[in-house]
Amino acid sequence: ATGSFADPSVVWPHFVPNHRDPAGMPAGLSSYEYQYCEFALPVFGDADARGFVLHPERPRVIQPLAFIAEDGRTLLFAALDGFHEQIIAIDDGDAPQASFGWPAALESVPARFSTELALVAAASPRAAFEVWGSLLRLRFGKQPVSRYADAGIGQLSYWTDNGASYYYRTAEQATYEETLSSVVDTLRAADVPVASVQLDSWFYPHEQLRPVSAAGASVVPPTGMIAWEPRSDLFPNGFANLRQSVRGLPLTFHSRHISAKSPYGDRFDCWTDADYLHPLESAFFSRLLDQARTWGAITYEQDWLVESFLGVRGLRAQPGRAAAWQRALDDAARERGLTLQWCMATPADFLQTVTLSQVTSIRTSGDYRYLFDNGLNWVWFLHTNVLARALGLIPYKDVLLTHGPTETSPGEPYAEIELLLASLSAGPVGIGDEIGRTNRELVLRSCREDGVLVKPDVPIAAVDRCFGRNAYTTQSPLIAASHTQHPAGTWSYVVALNPSSGKQAQTFEVRLGDLGAQRPAQAVWVFDWRRRSVENVDPDGGWRCELAFQDWDYRVVCPQLADGDVAFFGDVSRYATVGDQRVANLEWQENTLRFAVLDRPGSVVRVEGFARRRPGEVRCRRCLRSPTSVCAGDDFGWSAADGRWWLATAVGGDGWTNVEIEFP
Repeated sequence: ATGSFADPSVVWPHFVPNHRDPAGMPAGLSSYEYQYCEFALPVFGDADARGFVLHPERPRVIQPLAFIAEDGRTLLFAALDGFHEQIIAIDDGDAPQASFGWPAALESVPARFSTELALVAAASPRAAFEVWGSLLRLRFGKQPVSRYADAGIGQLSYWTDNGASYYYRTAEQATYEETLSSVVDTLRAADVPVASVQLDSWFYPHEQLRPVSAAGASVVPPTGMIAWEPRSDLFPNGFANLRQSVRGLPLTFHSRHISAKSPYGDRFDCWTDADYLHPLESAFFSRLLDQARTWGAITYEQDWLVESFLGVRGLRAQPGRAAAWQRALDDAARERGLTLQWCMATPADFLQTVTLSQVTSIRTSGDYRYLFDNGLNWVWFLHTNVLARALGLIPYKDVLLTHGPTETSPGEPYAEIELLLASLSAGPVGIGDEIGRTNRELVLRSCREDGVLVKPDVPIAAVDRCFGRNAYTTQSPLIAASHTQHPAGTWSYVVALNPSSGKQAQTFEVRLGDLGAQRPAQAVWVFDWRRRSVENVDPDGGWRCELAFQDWDYRVVCPQLADGDVAFFGDVSRYATVGDQRVANLEWQENTLRFAVLDRPGSVVRVEGFARRRPGEVRCRRCLRSPTSVCAGDDFGWSAADGRWWLATAVGGDGWTNVEIEFP
C-alpha cells in the first residue's frame, strides 16, 4: 500500500488513449464513466479520457469506463468481480492515461487472489451496459428486484430527509412525535394515501449534534453517528409511542457512518481511523436490525456508504472486507424480513448488490434542493439510472415537495416534473410537504387512490444519444425513456428536458429511433400528455420540442391496434398511463380490446383511446358474479370529430373490473 487510493500499485494495463493510431479510431470519440463518489456521479470526457467535471472531494477514480463513437458504437471496460478492489484511475496530466488495477490502499492480498475485468463491445452505450449487467446478474444468480417489494417501494410514502419540510425541523410549538402525528392525520383527512413514513438522521445522536426546532437549521454536520438510538431530547420515552403517533404505518429508518467516539468501539471489535470507526463483527449489524424490527421498520436505509469505505482504512486494507460488511447487513435484514436502501453509494456499492438479496432501492442523484439546482440532479438521476437498471436495481429519486411557496419554505416550482420523474423511476415516491400543503391532485398522478404506485416496468433512463455530451454543462437536450409491456404491445414513456446551466431555450427533435431496443417497427400513436393531443407517427419519424430552461415534454408512444384503426392511451390522469397496477392484462384479440382496471373498491377509473369508427359493445365485469354488461354509473363515449373514445367505470369490490370493448 502507498496510502493513495487513486494510485494503483498493481496495474493492468496502462491504457493511454492519446497514444493511438488516429486513422484507426472513429471520429467524434467521447468517453463516459461514473466517478467513485456518492451516488455514482456520471462524468463526460473526450477521446483522451480527459475534460471530466469531477466531484472535487473524491478520488480521481471511475468505474466503469466507456468510449463511444459518434454512431453509438461503444467499448466498455468494467469489473466482473472484486468490486471494491478494482479501480480505474484517471490521470489528467500532459500524458493522460487510464490505469486499471488494485487500489494502493490494499496492504496485502491472499495467495491466488485475482480480479476480472471485462471489455464489452456493443452497438450503443445502453446496449453495452445491459450486456455487462446481464453478465453480472447471471454470474452471481441475482434475482430481479420487485417493484412492489414493500410499502416503502410500492406505495406512496412520506419522508423527512434532506429537502423535506421536517428535516431537523418540527411544526410550530410541537414535538417531533406530535409533528409526525399531525403529518399523518392531515394526510389521511385529505385522502392522500401515504403508506409509510421515513425517519432520517435527525432521530439519533451524532458527534456534532445538530439542533432541532420549528425554525430548522441550514447546515448538516457530516460527523459520524454516536449511537443508533432515538435522541433523548426528541424522544424522552424512546420509541415506545412512535408507531401509535404515525397511526401504525410501517417505517424506514436512516443510518450513517460511525464516529470514533461512539461507545460501539468498546462493545464490538472495530477498525478505527481518525474520526470514524467501523465494526468487524456481524453481531453489530444484527443488533441494529433487531432494533429496527422492534421499532416497526420495513426498511433500513444505509446512508453515507462512500464515507464509510473511504473514511476507514481497515475496510480497504484487505480484499473482501467491504463485501463482508455489506453481506452482514444483507443477511441480518433477510433473517428479519426487512429490506435495505443504499444511499450515497459508490459504483462499487452499486455493483456489490448483485451478490445481495435485500437491497431493493438505491439513490441515484444528489440530495433534493441541496447544493444543486433541479436540472443538474435530473441529468445525474437519469444517467445513473442506466447503471442501476443494468444491475436490476430500483432507483429512488429522493424526496420532493408538491406545493408552492409558504411562510417558511420556497416550495417547489418544478413539482410536476419532479413527481413525473419519481413516478417513472419504478421506485419509491416520497413526498415531504408541510402539514396541510400537499397537492393531492398532483400526487394522485403517481399512484392509485389506495396509494399503490402506478409504475412502468423498468426505471426511466437516459437514451443513447445523451451519452456524448453532458446536458447540464452543454446546450444539449436530455431525453429519457421507460416502458410498459402488455400482450397487446409495448407502450413507451418518453420525457425530454432542457436542464442546461446556460439557461437558454432549446429546439430539437425526439425521434422514435431514440428508443433503442423499444424502437417500434411500424407506425405508432403518440399521445402528448401535457397538451392532450395525439398524432400518428411513422417508425422513422418523431416530434419537435421547444423548451425553455428546465421546461419539459412528455409523450406516451402507443402501439397501433387493428392496423392503426384503434389505439389505447390508458388512464391519462396518471403518468404511467398503462402501468400494470392500473391497467392489467391488456390484450387485443379478434377486434376486441380486453383489460382490467385496478384500484380500491368503488373508485372510478377513466381510460381513453382512439378509434376511426364507433366502437361496438362494451362489457364490464366487476367480480366473478357480476353480469358482463355496462352497469349503471359507467360512462362510455366516442367523438366522430376526432375519433377519441373514453370509458369511466367503477372498480368492483375485489379491487378490479374486467373490461371488453368491441371494435367492428
